Amino acid sequence: MLKKSEFLQNGKIRILLCIELLLILAGVAGLFGTKGIVVGTEETALLMGEGVSLPAGVYTARLYYDTGEDQVSAFGVIVKEGHYKTLLCNYAALFKGIHVRECQFYLLDDVENLRVEVEDNGAESLKIQGAEIVAGTERSRVYLFWVILISLLLDVVLMLAMLNRRQPVSTERQLAIFGVPALALMSSLPIMVDYNMFGADLIFHLMRIEALAEHILRGEWWSRIESAWLAGHGYANSVFYGDAFLLVPALYRILGFSPDEAYRLFVLTVNLATAYIAYLSFHRCFHHRSIGMFGCALYTLLPYRIYNIYNRAAVGEYTAMIFLPLLAWGFYRIYTEEPERKGYLWNWVIPALGFTGIIQSHVLTCEMAGGLIVFLCLFLWKKTFRLRTFAVLALTVGMTTLMNAWFVVPFLDLMTADQYYFGHNANVLIQSRGILPAHLFYTLQAGGASSRFAETGMVDTEPIGIGMALLLCVIIWIGFCLKYSGKELTEAQKKERKAMNILLFLGCVVLFMSTCYFPWDALSSFNRLFAVLNGSLQFPTRLMGIASVCMVMAACLAGIWMLREKWAYLSGKGVLLLVVAVSVIFTTYQLNDLLLTRTEFIKLYSSQGIGHSAVLGAEYLPEGAGLEHMTYHEPVLSEGVWMDSYEKKGLQADAYVEADSGYIDFPMLYYKGYMAYDKRTGEKLPVVKGENSDVRVLFGQGFAGEIRVRYAGMWYWHVAEAVSAATVLGLLGAAMYRRYRIKGNIGKPRKGNV
Repeated sequence: MLKKSEFLQNGKIRILLCIELLLILAGVAGLFGTKGIVVGTEETALLMGEGVSLPAGVYTARLYYDTGEDQVSAFGVIVKEGHYKTLLCNYAALFKGIHVRECQFYLLDDVENLRVEVEDNGAESLKIQGAEIVAGTERSRVYLFWVILISLLLDVVLMLAMLNRRQPVSTERQLAIFGVPALALMSSLPIMVDYNMFGADLIFHLMRIEALAEHILRGEWWSRIESAWLAGHGYANSVFYGDAFLLVPALYRILGFSPDEAYRLFVLTVNLATAYIAYLSFHRCFHHRSIGMFGCALYTLLPYRIYNIYNRAAVGEYTAMIFLPLLAWGFYRIYTEEPERKGYLWNWVIPALGFTGIIQSHVLTCEMAGGLIVFLCLFLWKKTFRLRTFAVLALTVGMTTLMNAWFVVPFLDLMTADQYYFGHNANVLIQSRGILPAHLFYTLQAGGASSRFAETGMVDTEPIGIGMALLLCVIIWIGFCLKYSGKELTEAQKKERKAMNILLFLGCVVLFMSTCYFPWDALSSFNRLFAVLNGSLQFPTRLMGIASVCMVMAACLAGIWMLREKWAYLSGKGVLLLVVAVSVIFTTYQLNDLLLTRTEFIKLYSSQGIGHSAVLGAEYLPEGAGLEHMTYHEPVLSEGVWMDSYEKKGLQADAYVEADSGYIDFPMLYYKGYMAYDKRTGEKLPVVKGENSDVRVLFGQGFAGEIRVRYAGMWYWHVAEAVSAATVLGLLGAAMYRRYRIKGNIGKPRKGNV
């Protein structure tokens, strides 16, 4: 073990640490540099004339205005004679109902002629009242982040090099140390640019990140309804769509990265997490580092995973794919280990963690994976209903529910409390959206942009399939079956062959379900439940991710058999390397084709460039609410009600109200959990759904007082939060106790106490 003193005794390392410290101090000093308003409204050159001079940095332009027309104007900043990429800026739309708008921009060089430009598009009612530019410290924060990160990585590499010199690390361990991040970096090739490829879901997820970052800056770490959506009306994304892992890109945004950069960094983080967890799962599952790297390569470079990231920008789905290997590892242990083995009952931990990660990323993936596991449990019913196995399965379900109660309880509560637009998907027929048989053997995946297989067939098809590497593994396994047909096998080989056959069977079943030949439409017509399930699935191709992890597990088992074989020219490891090489080559083609053929891309430097209504199909919009109503507007008062001193921040509104009787409809989208009360007396006021699903507060005769309306959720949601927190803390405590007990640190008498 390398001691800290030994590391610091090296003269070159001490010099390196001093350089790192100086660079860090330079970044810290930058945090106290110029910030705040640097150009005020008195600078007329800011809005007209030759403009103003500014040094390189990150700034926010602020425009004060008034307009009677909605989103017909925009503003930003321009530089007349700047060099290429001197200025990075997106224009921000000007909306009716708000009187100040911000636009963040980046200067990569000093400029002398910058000014604010307003595109009025013929809006006669637009009146400019002033403008200012505010300097921020984002540039220094980003610099500090990179210096600290690179310094830590460099120090870790040096420490590993010193350890290796003292006690050489095995080749397999070295392969894992460098191979796992190398695979993650390779799958990240399309983000090594200064833009993002446009995917159908990209703007929606960028808006989720921005809304979460905004709430964190206000001190609301676990907001249920994000106020940034729908012109301040709010939208229940966090209730219906888990965003725990979006804290990562949200923190990137708070650090100072642009929306573009934060998203690309998040993709890199996801790829690293996917590669590491895949390696850990397959290595621990099959007790072999080579198989761990083999499975890691196949899974990290899956064509469908790459497609999810760059073609669709399906953030929830590709984040959930981080945790599918944990499910595979967990249930493989449950069904292959002997129930009498000591510690068998703890086998619930891995699948429970896997399910937790998936639930917090993408509920639909959890439904698909859960459905397949239920089928597996019924298929292996003899093992399922063994006492200890059934106990482990019950613990998996129970502990997963307890750990995620804080999310599941509000999710189910709001889902049953109202009718939403996602209910309209129940009547959608999805069979025509399934893949063609050719997709299953589609090996040289191109970028592709078309998913209308029923109309255009394979022309410009999206890269949906299991890929050449997995097909090659299936072919090799068929060869093994033919070779060992009729031969005597060991007990271990029999178990491996049975597991392999089951995994291939499950994979083939799910692959068939993803095709256009599975009777989705007939099932939808047969039963209302199937119609709801089909509608929530939307695209049978989503099952490809579940099928792929089954096939990768089967490929790992085939890899174990490969390691036992010796060919004339290749060893078992040589065959594994050959399959990995095939995966790398074909994935490289897919990634390069994406970069060369995807012509739609976006560059976002500020949140204002995203807008506020990127709700895709508006699935979580209550029925009766129309998107055309979601504008910045004042509360609507009924007859007999007067209001004064109105102020709204996020999903909280304060106002002084006098009423004979009547109501006020506040510009907030009604979900169960809103409350209103008199700030002086604490008297609660009735809150119901108003017109266009606005929050309606009812007043009795003779009411007068200052009221507050805010979203508070339900009291039992907080109970669920406490249950989840207590469960997680209890499990962490139990894990620490078990670890120390195994090491012998607990239960042994100490010296002097005998």
